[in-house]
Amino acid sequence: MVVPTSASSETATTASTPASAPTPTDTSSRGRRYGGVDPDERRARRRSALVAGGLEVFGTEGYARASVKSICEQAGLTQRYFYESFSDRADLLVAVYDDCVRHARTATLAAAAEFLDGEADLGDVEAGIEPTRIPEAARATLGAFMHALADDSRRARVMLVEVVGVSPEIERVRMRAIHDWADLVLTLARGNRPPTSKQRLASVGLVGAVTQLMVDWYVAGQGESDIAREPLDDVLDVCVELFVAAHGRLLT
Repeated sequence: MVVPTSASSETATTASTPASAPTPTDTSSRGRRYGGVDPDERRARRRSALVAGGLEVFGTEGYARASVKSICEQAGLTQRYFYESFSDRADLLVAVYDDCVRHARTATLAAAAEFLDGEADLGDVEAGIEPTRIPEAARATLGAFMHALADDSRRARVMLVEVVGVSPEIERVRMRAIHDWADLVLTLARGNRPPTSKQRLASVGLVGAVTQLMVDWYVAGQGESDIAREPLDDVLDVCVELFVAAHGRLLT
């Protein structure tokens, strides 16, 4: 049984509604306000419901097994509304992935805030985290990132497994996210001082190391895996050591 993630006046009445994609000029979803909600807000709510439905389906059944029909059933919407916001499943996968990245980044930044002298804007960070606080800052920020995934296996699956190798376009999205994380590492370590090419490479390598260790941790926990899952605290310990060593030798 699939339980819709949101209630809506546009909730599906049947699961067999044809999936016809509206053109950009289609006005079928426009109209007057209902219950004080204008058409743009209703569309935004439907899009959010589809992203939530995509997270549930991609994060439990996997992208390859997901269908537009199953996603719409999960979202509580007829299939016509899917194409109001997304061109296909891959387009939704990108939206779900971006949402997962935002979730993890928000948790990471919240943990980093206490080490940045109250700077709310990363652009205002001049020198980065005080070197003597790097070990505790690395533990706090990396721990927040890891738990953002470990505490919701759906997000872990989407970020670590389901987006890999889907298409060249999605690989570009994934690489963009990796480099955004690397930029964050550099900002926390160096503030607004321009990095050298080796420092940028080091930051990308650190992100890659954490990502692969989390992939290993996630996959090892699945029923079909013959690899024992290591404790997440051990994964965190190793990553902290990597970051502290890289900071002292490469990032300063």
